[in-house]
Amino acid sequence: MCRRFLIMLDRARIDLLALIGTRQDGPAAYEAGVVDVGSNSVRLVVYRIEGRAMTPIFNEKLMAGLGRDLAATGCLSPKGVLAALAALSRFRTLMEAMGVTRILAVATAAVRDSQDGEDFAQRVRDETGLPLRVITGAQEAGFSALGVLAGAPGAAGVVGDLGGSSLELVRLLPSGPQAGETFPLGPLALMEGWQANPEIINMRIEAALALSETLEPAVDTFFAVGGAWRALGRIDMDLRGHPLHVLHHYEIARADALKLTDFVRRAGRKGLERFGDAIVRRADALPLAALLLERLIKRGGFERIVLSSYGLREGMLFDQLTPAIQAQDPLLAGAIAFAAGSTRSQVFGAALARWIIPALSTGVCMSSPSREPFLRAAACQLADLGGALHPEQRRESLFDLVLRAPFVGLSHPERVFLALAVHHRYSKAEPQISAPALSLLNAAQRARACVLGAAMRLGAELSGRSESLLNAFTLRLEGASAWLDGPERLQHVINEAVQRRLDALQALIVAMPRA
Repeated sequence: MCRRFLIMLDRARIDLLALIGTRQDGPAAYEAGVVDVGSNSVRLVVYRIEGRAMTPIFNEKLMAGLGRDLAATGCLSPKGVLAALAALSRFRTLMEAMGVTRILAVATAAVRDSQDGEDFAQRVRDETGLPLRVITGAQEAGFSALGVLAGAPGAAGVVGDLGGSSLELVRLLPSGPQAGETFPLGPLALMEGWQANPEIINMRIEAALALSETLEPAVDTFFAVGGAWRALGRIDMDLRGHPLHVLHHYEIARADALKLTDFVRRAGRKGLERFGDAIVRRADALPLAALLLERLIKRGGFERIVLSSYGLREGMLFDQLTPAIQAQDPLLAGAIAFAAGSTRSQVFGAALARWIIPALSTGVCMSSPSREPFLRAAACQLADLGGALHPEQRRESLFDLVLRAPFVGLSHPERVFLALAVHHRYSKAEPQISAPALSLLNAAQRARACVLGAAMRLGAELSGRSESLLNAFTLRLEGASAWLDGPERLQHVINEAVQRRLDALQALIVAMPRA
């Protein structure tokens, strides 16, 4: 839906435009399909694009193994070719049935490096009608880095995208990626000879990485993209008892990452069985992925590893957006898309984000002062999320729903803060579902989320979710007192229930820890 309502915002509400980054009056929401033909898998993901928000609504993968014979024969696997063609034909039919007309289709390392890769690509075009494009390693690296940037605005460091046959490295600046590099260091490329002589494989990795210009000079952050490294992240979550199993923006400190790589290299298939079938299916590749990550950490001098669920596919979509839409904040855009509210509810959410600012004028910010307005605005766009639910459902499910929503552009603690604020919009009690995740917040952050939720509750109760009525009143704080200023003709709007909400908010603000 087109968000032309933003055009009508007056100057008193211009802060939302600054938060989003630009006016969301572009083309209507649409669906786009991205087909990724890799060395191991052939995948289709269909996204709903709403401004800056890219929400996956369909995801299907086949482990075709196109590159399984590449190291030995220089050609694609014949069985893999047949499996891939069958899957791609199905993908095309699925998109036609869904009405998806915007299609991006790429093939990566196995197809570009094989002797018969172009023949395969042409066969795909002829037999399926998909506009398959074989991209270079540098292009793949660039798209992966754009994907990281799409999911983490302002990200800076080195991006490493590990596929079945190759590793792409690219240095990422907040303004965009620099030139990328590609190396034949994927698990399929290294598998032959690994069991017989792992030291030879180690030497191959060292020799390849020594040629990298991306790894020098050293930077703090390595952004890990790719299924094998996400699998390592899942293992680390279990080993460390991390309370929130969301892979996007999961961080691992250098020392912990080196412990993880050592564990995986030594565990063997038997030792990995306790982490579930998804991990066991990658058991042959994970020791190689762990060795490669260890070598990268030591050569690049990285102090932290950040997993990114966004990569090549999201980077390709991000590249299609206008600069104005790229500049929007992905968290706020994602909250608007997730709430799927009417124009009226979106305008009310924007007004509410401005109206409650006095309630958060004291105390300790959740994160940096520059990030808190985005969290506040996103929470207010989600303020009506529980409106259609039974009160018991709200108490039991809202926290978990927001906690695991497909949001990007926020850290794990910020994700918990957002979920807790939306929960307290409807309930004073602490959430029970996924409660261990609260350990990612300190007492001051939890108290601030409670104040944010109570302030949203007051604004909604006072105004009946009407922007004009909300703006007729001003929330004022002075010392330990809080009151509502408004015209005499509307004083009857402040009933007993509204006064209770105001008193509760005042008590929470007084009790909130100060810096």
